[in-house]
Amino acid sequence: MLQDKTAIVTGAGTGIGRAIARTLHAHGARVVLAGRRQDRLDATAALLGDRTRVVPTDVTVPDQVQALAAAAAEFGQGRIDILVNNAGVMRFAPFQQADEAHWQTLMDVNCWGPRRLMAAVLPAMRRGGGSIVNIPSIAGEHAFPGAAAYGAAKRALRHVSQVLAMEEAAHGIRVNVICPGVVEDTDLLEGAVPPDKQAGFLTTFAGLHPLGRNGKPDDVADAVLFFASPLSRWITGAVLPLDGGRHLATNRPRLD
Repeated sequence: MLQDKTAIVTGAGTGIGRAIARTLHAHGARVVLAGRRQDRLDATAALLGDRTRVVPTDVTVPDQVQALAAAAAEFGQGRIDILVNNAGVMRFAPFQQADEAHWQTLMDVNCWGPRRLMAAVLPAMRRGGGSIVNIPSIAGEHAFPGAAAYGAAKRALRHVSQVLAMEEAAHGIRVNVICPGVVEDTDLLEGAVPPDKQAGFLTTFAGLHPLGRNGKPDDVADAVLFFASPLSRWITGAVLPLDGGRHLATNRPRLD
């Protein structure tokens, strides 16, 4: 479905980003692997093989974002067809304990970073249209204790995405949003939940998803494939809850 398309995937070195890159690549895309850690990006590239390019990038550094867009356009012979803004950071803190540095980090990585990259790829994407897929979080849709800054950044990304969907529709550019619930087999919990409490965190949240489990990276990757491919050719500005029904539920665990 993605033959001869060029895609950028941020956070491609591990977890969800690696699964997204693998899925897009399997469907024929050339994939530019972006992230902060060269060794993990190289590992993803080794798994995928040809039609990949590694571009280490910190999305909080404007010059690096511009260099990523330029490298992707060169790799795609002038075109960028797909952008997946997956890179993010998760941190929790009660409102009164969340200082400005906490807010700045979460806004810069989770909102400003994707905004920088969207702005950087638009000139190349406008040449033939394309698909931008942003991945905020269920935390941007519902209030959770300790997630004021995290949720605000994710909600802001949703709003920016929908405004851009309206502005770029005339250029054949679609912008859609995926809001995952808790996803296992990623490194997002590092720095957010103490290592000795991560297993308990995942177990607790599994019971809060009506479908009875946490998500997996491939669950997110398949949704990205849908939005990146012609299967969603008449969809833009959509917000997909990818959370096993969590957006329908209260905080009460299942009773069975």
